[in-house]
Amino acid sequence: MKRLANILPILLLAGAPAGDAIGQTAPAAQAPAKSTWLPITNSAKSGRRFVRERVGRFNGEIVRYQAILAETILADPSGVPASSMFTTSFIAKSREDAQRPVTFVFNGGPGGASNMLMFGAFGPKRMARFDTSALADVSVPLIDNPDSPLDATDIVIIDPPETGFGRPLPGTDPKLFRSVDGDSYAVGQFILHWLTTHRRLNSPVYIAGESYGGHRAVALARDLARADTPVNLAGLILISQALNYNGPSGAGVIPRLPDPLRNHGRIQDAAGLAWYHGKIDNKSQTLAQAIERAAKFTRTEYAEAMLLGNRLDDLARQRIASRLAELTGIPASYYLGNGLRAPNVRAELLRAEGKALDQFDGRDTEPANEKRIDRERDWDAILAGLTATMERYATGELRATGLPSYRTIVPDPYGYEDTWTYIQPPAPGLDLVLSQQLRAQPKLRVMVPMGVYDTTSSVGSAQSLFAQMDAPREQVVLTYYPGGHALYSSPAGLKAFANDVRSFVAGRAPSSTAIPVDAPRLLCC
Repeated sequence: MKRLANILPILLLAGAPAGDAIGQTAPAAQAPAKSTWLPITNSAKSGRRFVRERVGRFNGEIVRYQAILAETILADPSGVPASSMFTTSFIAKSREDAQRPVTFVFNGGPGGASNMLMFGAFGPKRMARFDTSALADVSVPLIDNPDSPLDATDIVIIDPPETGFGRPLPGTDPKLFRSVDGDSYAVGQFILHWLTTHRRLNSPVYIAGESYGGHRAVALARDLARADTPVNLAGLILISQALNYNGPSGAGVIPRLPDPLRNHGRIQDAAGLAWYHGKIDNKSQTLAQAIERAAKFTRTEYAEAMLLGNRLDDLARQRIASRLAELTGIPASYYLGNGLRAPNVRAELLRAEGKALDQFDGRDTEPANEKRIDRERDWDAILAGLTATMERYATGELRATGLPSYRTIVPDPYGYEDTWTYIQPPAPGLDLVLSQQLRAQPKLRVMVPMGVYDTTSSVGSAQSLFAQMDAPREQVVLTYYPGGHALYSSPAGLKAFANDVRSFVAGRAPSSTAIPVDAPRLLCC
């Protein structure tokens, strides 16, 4: 069964700050970084609004709720109306609003709408199938989603500017919000407006962002705390996060020598994929054992070998390559030809079978001879079913009229990203920003859900990244699911993820904190 996740591929890099020199006093904790934009103001205005009364059963509980498709007119920093933005809110009725959490949800890209999360995980309705063919199939129906966490939290699905039904207003520069800080200003302006309009400023506020949406979530935690009406978030849910990604490589990036430890997380990722596809022993060891053996090797012998670099003797190099082949099912010759690194597991793991792994979910494959450059894929066709589902839901279920065509993804998404401004030096990266925010906001909690077969955002690299956070360990929890980048694409992944969201917003510890028990696609040997 094929699955597809977020729109744009993101290569996650692991990094760790250098330690203090011996004998030096550790520097005092820095104040959290600030946005390059002005503080968020409550200057947005309400536009069109389509409301329906609905009832559903979620987690076994009957919930009466409002489904609201609403337009918000965003302003530029000077207060001039600049762009329309559409959101879909699901608000339970007959509840204590001040005590009930509200969770704002968005996808990534940048340039992606959030109907993937709405119809795959959070919304009260979901697509009957959520595999690759379903996302392209305009005939897939909507069915009830009993796993939606609507019993535990109100849910607001946000389509960022230029996605969904939203468009820049005439006369406005369409690139106005195309930056990390500008995007945070736009979405934060909406969140502040929503909380004020619905009288929910005292509610526990959570933000769930997928892939690049993790960038937006961290920037919002930073910027909402400094808004003209400050909002201190209760928690962040960073789904398949990619905090170390800071834009596509291009002519402006200075070539540098390789980071010797950058690749270690990918090795354990490759072990999990090899276990699933039967390229290593998956009879006498579990998925968790396969991943842990690879992780332990990369922390010890592999790390030492990579730090030695060209000083590693040939015999030791051959020994390391052979061990990597044993752990990952990729031939030793590949590692020897690539400096003991695995730059392209997607293309290499099943090369002998004439297959390549899917861009987002390593359980799925495509013919290697048909593998195209991702920039050249027809994303509108790939997501045609998802787009049609949202248009039918808006016009049929919510009775919306007069809307433009829905954009699941912006036109020319890679060209769009080329116009996006990521973090610019000397501003700190968002991984450091999150570390600073966790220190500044001791009550802020973070959940980091990951699919163990994710071929876009490395699980191993994410583990390394969050191990470097200068914050109490109890503020951050990593959770794992038997899925890829869209970790909720299978029923088992969706149920486990939804239950963890339910626990998280209730202040309880999520359950999925270990590598899940899973069955391989093929048995080894």
